[in-house]
Amino acid sequence: MIIEKILIADDELLIRNFLAEALARKGYEVTVTENGKKALSAFKQNPCELVITDMKMPEMGGLELLTKIKEISPQTLVIVITAFGTIENAVEAMSKGAFHYLLKPFTPECLEVMIKKAYEHLALVQENAFLKEKEKVSHKIIATSPQMQTILAEVKRVAKSHATILINGESGTGKEVIAQAIHAFSQRATKPFIKVNCAAIPDTLIESEFFGHEKGAFTGASQKRIGRFELADHGTLLLDEVTEIPINLQPKLLRVIQEQEFERVGGTRPISVDTRLVATSNRDLKQAIKEGVFREDLFYRLSVVPIMLPPLRSRKEDILPLAEYFLHHFCVENHKSSKVLTEKAKERLLDYNWPGNIRELANILERVVVLDFDKKIEADHLNLDPLSHCFFSH
Repeated sequence: MIIEKILIADDELLIRNFLAEALARKGYEVTVTENGKKALSAFKQNPCELVITDMKMPEMGGLELLTKIKEISPQTLVIVITAFGTIENAVEAMSKGAFHYLLKPFTPECLEVMIKKAYEHLALVQENAFLKEKEKVSHKIIATSPQMQTILAEVKRVAKSHATILINGESGTGKEVIAQAIHAFSQRATKPFIKVNCAAIPDTLIESEFFGHEKGAFTGASQKRIGRFELADHGTLLLDEVTEIPINLQPKLLRVIQEQEFERVGGTRPISVDTRLVATSNRDLKQAIKEGVFREDLFYRLSVVPIMLPPLRSRKEDILPLAEYFLHHFCVENHKSSKVLTEKAKERLLDYNWPGNIRELANILERVVVLDFDKKIEADHLNLDPLSHCFFSH
């Protein structure tokens, strides 16, 4: 649901009740306030996708509320309602960023049409953002080698299925880029692509991160929080470094995959989702199973379609195209004049073993751009002695 939460601000009790009841019947989470000041406070504590505000209210009017909401969250839509409509008021509201202007009294049908328009607008915004991201992803995938051409062909085939996919490979081989490509080529492409780095979340918070929590579920849970599975509904969820998920949480993850249903932490109501899972790992999962840190049944659920990414050293045909892409990219990003690799530099790149794979190659090309060497990048500029890159992050 693109619009889930709606905030109402109106000083008339009957209007507040009418709006709250009409919207709650449609399944929206509704917050009701009696003036702009209270509405702004409520929005700061619990942001929403849509605000419906009266024009004239005590303490803070609708136009001031509209301005402050847009300063905090430009993507939130605001519908201004009033019983004292004039062309001037409508023009002013629209100029301040109102999505629409509605005259009282209005029917539930009129309200429903307005929210449908808001939904379609937000869906279009998300789709445009996706298309831009898809264009970025297509530029990132440099695949000249036969191995990568085969993998990309497989990605396009399996992307349109609902099957879970496990992408395995050394650090820096481009697992996340392949995951983004799977989403981009899928029928879920216009829906959310949500990423979660399982290695970066403390064990005590990872369940809430995955499934969300209800207000008061634990100390510090001052409000309800939507988890990553719910955010990725109808889209794709990337579980990066999936072997880092605590063993005690893995049964719940297995259940979600099997049943597409879960409860928030502290909640009792089952929540159904339609989420496609893609997982990545740089570890040997079968070894992780032997060590008792990863469940065998979860492994088989995640690896319906396994994809193994080769290290950069075994796909040398991709090294120079990738290097030239990164060189151009970082020159543009850092506002530097264009640079070229000499033949000796190209030979050095091809001879190097690339322990850090594509990520290391990107780091090296970024460094030579930032250090602003001459237009021609010489072999010595690359500084490819393995010991000199002990700082490299894997």
